[in-house]
Amino acid sequence: MRFVEDYWQDFIDFGFIKTETNGRIDYILPEEIGSGGFSILGDPKGAMGIISNCSLKKPFVVVECVHEKMIEIGQYYEGSVSLYEKKAENITFEYGLNAYVNHPYFFYGYKKIEENIPLINVGFAFRKNFFDKLPISLPEKFWDLAAASLNSGLLNIPKITFICNQLKECTLTGDALKLYIEGKALEVFSLLFEYITEHDKKQTLHLSDTDKQTLALIKKHLEDHYSGNTTITELTKRFAINQQKIVTGFKELYGVTINGYRKRLRMSKALELLSNTELPIVEIAKSVGYYGDGFFQRAFKDIYGVTPIEIRNDLK
Repeated sequence: MRFVEDYWQDFIDFGFIKTETNGRIDYILPEEIGSGGFSILGDPKGAMGIISNCSLKKPFVVVECVHEKMIEIGQYYEGSVSLYEKKAENITFEYGLNAYVNHPYFFYGYKKIEENIPLINVGFAFRKNFFDKLPISLPEKFWDLAAASLNSGLLNIPKITFICNQLKECTLTGDALKLYIEGKALEVFSLLFEYITEHDKKQTLHLSDTDKQTLALIKKHLEDHYSGNTTITELTKRFAINQQKIVTGFKELYGVTINGYRKRLRMSKALELLSNTELPIVEIAKSVGYYGDGFFQRAFKDIYGVTPIEIRNDLK
């Protein structure tokens, strides 16, 4: 299992220097590898503000994976970073308001920050402790709705952009800073919550509660048997749901097709094995459901834009 703290540790391993004071954690670049850094403000295990203002003298590739549900949203002012779903078609965070929901699957890819490009962004991240302490109960399908509405490109939520601008200029310290971040984070989440629930009202295919429960079971089945080859026809029979709802409903509810979801699950696991083990690529292919190395190589490159051996070398 990999958590946010492990992700931050990768920055230390790259050369960032960590310092802690009341209400903030700073990760600063030494002069020999860059300038500036980034800061975590507020509660690093709950809701936090994040301010980045740095420039690297060499590219930095970091594994982009945490095994926890969380939401990140931020305003990019200068520069950009790419999450490698596919090198030719990256998920690029660039100028404007960007968000990412780590759901319906835990993203396993990597992020590349280019050299000599100033990166300035300000935003908020929400982890489990924040959601556990909310004064309301989230809707049953909150995470599915959040992913469908937020993981689709630049957002236009002016009030959140305004709050990010305020945080960028904040000079508070200590307990005052912690209170400020707690209040602003709750304000940002309330605006996100409204945006997400309004998006739900725009669904074009009616899905009953029973339909949604069935689709959730299908999603769980895919997660448990991602290396299998169950067809959509077989799924309709197994879960007693018609083909339109299983095809259109799954895409509408989770933002990805059934076959696309299974492929992402397989490739995420393959990337994890490439990064963390020395297994031969042909064995990795078999473990995720591909019994022809050529099919695996093509599927992998379709998602990540490079071959398995190239990514293994990048992550060393």
